[in-house]
Amino acid sequence: MRALDWAADEARIRDRGLRVVHAFEWPMRRVAARGAPGFDPDDFARRILDDARERAGARTPEVAIEPVYVDGDTVPVLLTQARDAEVLVMGSRGLGTLGSAVLGSTGTRLAAEAACPVVVVPSNADGPRSGRIVVAVDGSPASMAALDWAFTVAEDHEATLAVTMVCDDPPSLFAGPLAKAAYRGPSESERAAAQEIARELLVEATGPGREHHPGVRVTEVVVAGHAARRLIREAEDADLLVVGSRGHGGFAGMLLGSVSQSVLTHSTRPVAVVRAPRD
Repeated sequence: MRALDWAADEARIRDRGLRVVHAFEWPMRRVAARGAPGFDPDDFARRILDDARERAGARTPEVAIEPVYVDGDTVPVLLTQARDAEVLVMGSRGLGTLGSAVLGSTGTRLAAEAACPVVVVPSNADGPRSGRIVVAVDGSPASMAALDWAFTVAEDHEATLAVTMVCDDPPSLFAGPLAKAAYRGPSESERAAAQEIARELLVEATGPGREHHPGVRVTEVVVAGHAARRLIREAEDADLLVVGSRGHGGFAGMLLGSVSQSVLTHSTRPVAVVRAPRD
């Protein structure tokens, strides 16, 4: 229910309606019904929606709530429902045996394929809002799309935007152009020079956003290390971590990108995935 709460709050802040969707395809539907007399899958689904509508309505009574139940495969149904949405919000099922969030193939596909940004809210995400949003930038088209979206969200929330670049040591094969441009070598002085260059590049990258959203407080953060781990650490007290999706292949995990995939799997804070603009 953390995802429902997050979505209701976001609808209130943005002055938007909230569509609550329950999609499920019951396997062997008729056989299951015969084996459980009195069990009605449709009634069960509607009770889930009724509970969700009651919870969201109590939390944000000013938000118009539209419950939708579709008997069908989850991913196609949600992708269709999200075509005209500003954001698709979903939950992850807590922590798995290795301490990572159980996102599953459904979440991975939605984050990779949805036409709008996708926010994944872990079930253990808790605590008051900090007024801080972290966005990962490396100069790639997807990260610049994420930066543009993050500026809008930060303005809506009156939050500080921490624009963050992680300099791999050395840069990975798929590192963005800003991260590659900042890299100077493994020595202490070279790393210091790289971080200074990275800050200058971030200031330049945030220029358009500052111009269009002059009220947003912006900080530039440059750190070195493993990209996903450092981003998760930087966002430990953040309301939201925003990353881009810029895959290099035809499978959902590859379309999502290794850093975004890892962040979604391990972060205990809500994560937004923003797709790169299509050519």
